[in-house]
Amino acid sequence: MSTEMQMFAVADDRMTCSPMPSAQLASLGVWEATHLERWVVDHPEVLGDNVRIVTTQYNKWSSDSGDLARERLDILGLDASGQLVVVELKRGIDSVVHMQAITYASLVAGFSKKTLADAHADYLNRSTSDRIYAPDVAAQLLEGHVDGSWDDDVLTIPKIILIAEDFTAQTYTTVTWLSNLTPNLVIELHTVNAFLLEGGKPFIIFRRLFPAVDPSTRVLTPGVAVTSANSVATKIAESNRRMRTTHLLYDLKTIPEGSELTFDLRGFRDAGTVALVDAWVAEDPLRGKAIWADDRARPLRWCASDSEETFTPTGLTKHIIAEAGGRAQLSISGSDVWKWNGQNLYQVGVEAEARNTGTHA
Repeated sequence: MSTEMQMFAVADDRMTCSPMPSAQLASLGVWEATHLERWVVDHPEVLGDNVRIVTTQYNKWSSDSGDLARERLDILGLDASGQLVVVELKRGIDSVVHMQAITYASLVAGFSKKTLADAHADYLNRSTSDRIYAPDVAAQLLEGHVDGSWDDDVLTIPKIILIAEDFTAQTYTTVTWLSNLTPNLVIELHTVNAFLLEGGKPFIIFRRLFPAVDPSTRVLTPGVAVTSANSVATKIAESNRRMRTTHLLYDLKTIPEGSELTFDLRGFRDAGTVALVDAWVAEDPLRGKAIWADDRARPLRWCASDSEETFTPTGLTKHIIAEAGGRAQLSISGSDVWKWNGQNLYQVGVEAEARNTGTHA
């Protein structure tokens, strides 16, 4: 199918525009592993919000009986909900790209947090010569990236992202059918297209073609289907909603800039950490307060610091726990522990979304 993307150059007087010529990646000497992979690794934001690259060109698949598979996964990412992101790259058009990606996703679903940390450590050591990353250090980096709780079962339902210049009707039909048949399986089609500036210099555009609207960006919409309290899909959806709470509150301008928020760990399952942090905050009450800042991604400025640095709610939560002497890598969602007007941010977001959509929380 055609992406039908057209680009136009606007004249200096803004009165006219002229079409910009497109170019095939192959004609520009672009290759998947050499160039396209590098672009995505350097700019993982093209995959979505808060995706960390775990590894590239991974092919160490095996079974307990000694069977080996040599399929080579282009890119494996991890989003802040703890869901794995399988990325398959194609220059041009490939009618079976979706079949390859489904195979990779089935292999990736066998990862545990331990084996994932091993793969990440190997990738980091291949990518940098500055230091040696042990698996336990890689595990801490992955844990620190995830917003909230993260269990092995979340790894069993990876998201699939296909990136190509275009997709055949066969691929689009199959992906649409699978998405409707199995709602818990998320498959996205992204295009990467090249156009030429005046003088022939190429520029690249990434965009998501399917689904047209990401349902997860409607973070806190009441009525999201919940099939089972313990289902993996529900855990991923819940984590995504909490993770994007601050984006929603910022976009809806729910909390005025300069408002004070308070830190409240009561209800957190680790009673020892709660006692430790409460005692530390009691020594200086400013340690348990933050100011809402004009920053969509990192809206909290800690009152106990003279720095202008801002944090995500989860980032500041883990920072406070670490400063108090606790374990910063605890699984906890900052949207549950930071409060404004007596409600945690998640609750504030639910009500704000309900008012915005005209529904009832």
